[in-house]
Amino acid sequence: MKVSMLDQTQLMEGMTPEDGFARTVEIARHADRTGLERYWVSEHHGSGTLAGSAPEILAAHLLGKTERIRIGTGGVMLTHYSPFKVAESFRVMGALAPGRVDLGIGKAPGGTHLPTILLAGGRSLDDWGPKKTDRFPEMTGELLEYLADDLPEDHPFSGHFRVSPAVREAPDVWILGTGPSSARLAAELGLPYAFAHFINSDEEEMAETAGLYADRFRAAGHAGTPRVIVAMRAFVAETGDEAEFIAGSALHGQFWAHRGRQVKLPPPRQALGDVKTEKERDEIETVRRSWLIGSAGHVRDRLAGLARRVPFGEVMAVSPIFDLESQKRSMELLKDAAEGI
Repeated sequence: MKVSMLDQTQLMEGMTPEDGFARTVEIARHADRTGLERYWVSEHHGSGTLAGSAPEILAAHLLGKTERIRIGTGGVMLTHYSPFKVAESFRVMGALAPGRVDLGIGKAPGGTHLPTILLAGGRSLDDWGPKKTDRFPEMTGELLEYLADDLPEDHPFSGHFRVSPAVREAPDVWILGTGPSSARLAAELGLPYAFAHFINSDEEEMAETAGLYADRFRAAGHAGTPRVIVAMRAFVAETGDEAEFIAGSALHGQFWAHRGRQVKLPPPRQALGDVKTEKERDEIETVRRSWLIGSAGHVRDRLAGLARRVPFGEVMAVSPIFDLESQKRSMELLKDAAEGI
């Protein structure tokens, strides 16, 4: 099984955005040296704790700081933007680093309603809302046409221009999602699919969604084989106790996120001090069970069991760990755990 990483540029206590981006660069370089398959960055707006609001800029920077690993977005929230401009931006990236660029696209807003209004040029949220999300399949098709220089004959601009720059190899486009609608779209278009388990941890639903995607992809007669990534919270250490310890900071952040509050992640020794009641402890335990937490052997068993039920060939770690060296080691151990699955 392949191993990759999704980095949300999660800020820790005492960390500025400048610190966070410097750390993202260091982790990406380590992922490159460690042999991970790909390194994606996310899009969030109006956040004081997740610094990555322009993933295409950050991804382009990381391409220049790494040598082998695929770099991409997980993802660009396409419904905010012109598909033509997204195509141009990623073709520039493809020219800078041929064969190393992934364009993951989604339809979530990536923030609250106020940044969404501003991304729409200050117009009413009514101009975005269902009208834009319902257009995601149409916008995706338009993006693919621009990337391939393949406008349909009935397009008003067909034959009048080409998307610049002309590149040898377009980026790989991935559909991101958490359920059947995104899986159906990916299968219909013959695109690979990434399921965000860290958002929807219902593994029965994930298995059904991935199976639906694979079945429809094959039934459509597309060339190649269906490809599925599962993106999961992952915290791996030399021992189970150490893995539980380093996961504490992220669990602390999740506890407060469920209460509508964004917090920078504290050191693990200071994490979860606000969890007082039995109900709150049960909530944390439910979250903890859905994450990959443990030694390499434990995580290998968990991934192998999951792979027997879900048709996926790549796990993408979302691993906000307070200590930098522990984060690097978690990445290495996860790669060891996935080998041979």
